[in-house]
Amino acid sequence: MKVEFLNREPDNTRLILIMAGWSAGPEAVDNIALPGWDVAVAYDFTDLSLDDSFLERYYTVYVFAWSLGVAASSLISRKEAITAAFAINGTLSPADDSDGIPIEIFNGTLAGLDERNLYKFRLRMAGDRRKATELHEAASRDIGNLRQQLANMMDLQASGRISEAERLPWVRAFISRDDRIFPPENQRNSWKKALDVEIVELNGAHLPSFSSVARMVIADTGMVSRRFSKASGSYDRNAIAQYSAAMRLAAMLDGANAKAHPSVLEIGCGTGLFSKEYGRLLSPREVTFVDITGTGPFGISEREEYVVEDAERWIERQAREWDCIVSASAIQWFADIPRFLRLCSERLTPGGVLAISTFLPGNMEELDAVRPSPLHYPTEAQLREWLDPYFDDILIESEAIRIEFRSVREMLMHLKYTGVAGSAQSSPISIGDMAHVRALTYRPVYILARKPSPPSLVYTSPRPPD
Repeated sequence: MKVEFLNREPDNTRLILIMAGWSAGPEAVDNIALPGWDVAVAYDFTDLSLDDSFLERYYTVYVFAWSLGVAASSLISRKEAITAAFAINGTLSPADDSDGIPIEIFNGTLAGLDERNLYKFRLRMAGDRRKATELHEAASRDIGNLRQQLANMMDLQASGRISEAERLPWVRAFISRDDRIFPPENQRNSWKKALDVEIVELNGAHLPSFSSVARMVIADTGMVSRRFSKASGSYDRNAIAQYSAAMRLAAMLDGANAKAHPSVLEIGCGTGLFSKEYGRLLSPREVTFVDITGTGPFGISEREEYVVEDAERWIERQAREWDCIVSASAIQWFADIPRFLRLCSERLTPGGVLAISTFLPGNMEELDAVRPSPLHYPTEAQLREWLDPYFDDILIESEAIRIEFRSVREMLMHLKYTGVAGSAQSSPISIGDMAHVRALTYRPVYILARKPSPPSLVYTSPRPPD
């Protein structure tokens, strides 16, 4: 396969890798511009090998595999480098009567491929004549080569090598309701067999807006920052669930026997709801606050440092240590939570305490029917799995906080005034969309853990001879 970078910056440590489908490569990908992310497209099945050595420079890699690119993702050899994988209008069974493209149609496309039928295929793929024409003019029209690529994919399926793609960390399968290439029902059949893969349905044809899909799972930190900044003046009066979660996390931290007057790193301090509470309980000697929006001062310590930056990227560059790392209702926006938790362990002093709250699957599930795709929240089991290698005394607790509203408008104002709809993934929600919703259920989860201390050396004097 060939690889082409659409965006590449020397300081970026995150990568979006698009595994493209048959007869379409970089020209099918609309502009994806997310701060801190490079974008590459792997395409062309003429050679079923993939030099993926370029993955070595990235800490976080998201794979978006589209159409036959889902099966082609089996060619990624550095599967351990992949943080998360998302399927778009494809399955691990390219030609299959129940789980993929019906075999007769696949074989018919291969046997009858000519210039006219290629354009008809691209028209069904794009679902729009203008898009199909633009794609047809920009993409390859080498019929012999395209026929060979399809034959190669049949050989790949027959070889059994596609099963290797099952080792990728598949998170979601996006299925377009109007897909005329991969039957949507076959896609559902296939992905329902994968127990941990969430199915999300989209409006549209086989060819997606890759930019839109990427923004459904990757928070645009600029957008999140703007929306939370706009809500900062109203946040404290309306963040009922967030306040409750912050108070509970502060109480857990207070009971954790943290070091007296610790040095503290707080991630995502926002308006300081949590900061002021743990500051009162711990009396820290110094605090470093990191948030994507300007914040503070809070006056909870004699020495306070304020950093306005994406904390997930900022912590990668730090070399110092803190006695406590804390965060309330922030890390759900992060792209690579397992890596962040590992970095926290490296930035804590021996015996240091980690105290974090985030959210579990089902958070604000009342909105799922009207938002394109909710954030991907980890389960308690996943959080424990990520923490276990680096922490001791791990405590994970959760609860449900239900907030009822007198009207849909009151609920929408709650979302606006707290900025919790701040992900770039969703379009505005209207009163009509939410006609029957009168409550929101928050599902916070609380994590308390301690970095192991090195074993103490105990000197025992030699026993005198008898």
